[in-house]
Amino acid sequence: MKQRCLFLILLFTLILPAAGHTQSKATVIDSLTIELWPDYDRASVLVLLTGALTADTMLPATVTLPIPETAQLNAVARIDSSDGKMKDDISSSPVPDGVSFITPDLRFRLEYYLPYIVNNNQHTFNFSWLAAISVNKFRLKVQRPLFASQLTTEPVSINIFSGEDAFTYYAFPEQAVPAGQSFSVRVDYTMTTAQLSVERLTPPSERAQKPGLPSTAKTGSDVNWLLLAVVAGGIIILMVFVWKIATRRTESNRPKTHNAEAKKESYSKFCSNCDNPVDIDDRFCSKCGASL
Repeated sequence: MKQRCLFLILLFTLILPAAGHTQSKATVIDSLTIELWPDYDRASVLVLLTGALTADTMLPATVTLPIPETAQLNAVARIDSSDGKMKDDISSSPVPDGVSFITPDLRFRLEYYLPYIVNNNQHTFNFSWLAAISVNKFRLKVQRPLFASQLTTEPVSINIFSGEDAFTYYAFPEQAVPAGQSFSVRVDYTMTTAQLSVERLTPPSERAQKPGLPSTAKTGSDVNWLLLAVVAGGIIILMVFVWKIATRRTESNRPKTHNAEAKKESYSKFCSNCDNPVDIDDRFCSKCGASL
């Protein structure tokens, strides 16, 4: 009995630490790039956070990131290490002042929309980062809307460049942001027209149709008469074939009838005297009276 108890204690001692390591809590983000896209596809600010955990992080890992109370969560995804594509098949849940998710990959993506303040043509918003997780390489850049005449940031961004996507970006220097340390930026810009950037990027012909829906039906007749004739002919041939099979089965199952009026086999013979035909049972010829 004592040996069995000792064995169970040893077994639990080995299992419990292993179970505790099946899911770890990430405490350090190796790199985090935050992109602020105002008036991109909505009348708000699209915030994109693309991060990577340190190489020694034990996976799967729980990551908790801050998002403002006024934000609208758009997507939580992992970036598959095998093909580099985002996949939103991970579990996430809201937590106070943020969102928590479990990722089996080192890289991840978080997206949400942040409202801004509008005063005539002037748009203003503030972005702040304050997290309980440290970031070794923190990067932030602001995308200027395509219909904005000017944009300013506070603090001032000294790195302004044009991207390959036709946008102008305002980037801040890379820095380390320890846990509990904040980073804030204020953005002001003037909109020359109430249009979203995506409206200039997408051709009008493509914007008329929502993604994922079938294309609009063409006008006129698109009936393929040749195909219709072939199908109709095939149906007729099939019907004739079925009818013939059914007819054959009916005839084979029909009972054979015998003609009750069939003539009996003739047993007639001839008279040896006058060659008159007589029946086999006759004893005298009906013509000459000769004995048969």
